[in-house]
Amino acid sequence: MPEAKLLDVPWPEDARLAEVYDVECAGRWDHDFYLALATELGAESVVDIGCGTGVFAVDVAARGMRATGVDPAAAVLDIARARPGGDSVDWVHGTPSALPTASANLAVMMGHVAQYFLTDDEWATLLAETTRLLVPGGHLAFETRNPALDWASRWTKQNTTEVLPHPRGGDFTSWVQVVDRATTGDGYTMTHEGNTVLPDGSHLRAAETLRFRSPAEVRQSLATAGFEIEQVWGGWNRETFDSGSTEMIVLARSAPTGERP
Repeated sequence: MPEAKLLDVPWPEDARLAEVYDVECAGRWDHDFYLALATELGAESVVDIGCGTGVFAVDVAARGMRATGVDPAAAVLDIARARPGGDSVDWVHGTPSALPTASANLAVMMGHVAQYFLTDDEWATLLAETTRLLVPGGHLAFETRNPALDWASRWTKQNTTEVLPHPRGGDFTSWVQVVDRATTGDGYTMTHEGNTVLPDGSHLRAAETLRFRSPAEVRQSLATAGFEIEQVWGGWNRETFDSGSTEMIVLARSAPTGERP
């Protein structure tokens, strides 16, 4: 392999990182979880907030539901539009503020999208916009990592290094490592660097900061936005959430007509 050339790049705006995203995130457990949930709820229209490369939104459309994928990153939306079935989804380059009022029965944030909203104001704005785009009594479903776990010890080069096939041939190597942590509210923010070494030797490094909200912060923020929590699970098999759970998976219902904040 040629000598690696280190380049700091933005994620998810860098097209080279977007190209390998689906290879790195090939698991179906979250997609299947939310697809089953959408079916159980009888959703007719689903918005995928932070849709990324569009796998979930295309699956939703294939099951006869109206699907909208919204993402602020053009690089991942280019992949979403080009994937088989992509023409069956409404793709929106931007944020939920660009979507019509009362346009969906269900909004989903998967891939830990909820953790990208770092400040309380950003998170509150996102929840308010989601309330607006949902029909009265519509549902929001999302997951966030449990802050009680020691993520810094899990996200090390030793624990996360993978060698995977590149979509255009050859192999690429990827790993993540934590570089900073700061207390925020009852939880914290954590910054990690994602590293990807491509077949041509390019070493792409992208820093990413995530917010780890406590269960109390999640519950209070949803209540303030006018949501009622219906279920909280601790894993993709619908385990009960507790202090040792990896995930906090939330299903919340927006207020009926006349009861919105």
